[in-house]
Parts: sequence; C-alpha cells; structure tokens
Amino acid sequence: MPSSQSLTTEQAAALLGVSRATLDRLLDQGKVPFEGVGSQRRVLRRDVLAYREQRRQEQYEALAATSVPIDEEADIETTLQTLREVRKEVAARRRGPR
Repeated sequence: MPSSQSLTTEQAAALLGVSRATLDRLLDQGKVPFEGVGSQRRVLRRDVLAYREQRRQEQYEALAATSVPIDEEADIETTLQTLREVRKEVAARRRGPR
C-alpha cells in the first residue's frame, strides 16, 4: 500500500484506533494535515502513520517520566508518595503554563 494513499476520515480513524470524532478534533487542531475534497476531508496515510509514531514516542516518554526506581528495602508508602509526586509533575507539564 503506497504511503501517499489518500484515506477518508473513517479509514484514518480506524488506522489510529480512535473514533472519527477524535480524528476530526485532531484535524481541526492541526495535529494531522488534511486536504479538503468537496465537503469531505482526506488525509494521507503517511501523515496518519507519522502522527501515530509521534504519539507512541510521547507515550513512551511519559511512561519513562513517571517511573521511579523501586528499592525492595524502601518503605512502600515512600515509594508510592514519590510516584504520586512524579505523576503530578508530569500532569502539570502536560497542562502547560496557566
């Protein structure tokens, strides 16, 4: 299948594993490029795959950022508290400046 293949929003949503409404929101936000064909929107397969890869990298980075080393000798409550603090910090960065 050529990477320049044009997909409908329904096909692109299925490829990403999201609803069409979610894909429409991504298109409106400019996160996935598209072109208008009449009253419909079309996306290139390579753009959908690039967005999927970008999201995977962001997810892997988020997982790495929220991990904490677990010492078998450490108190479990201390470890859980550290994990909560890291998650709060990541959530605050994701929300951005207010």
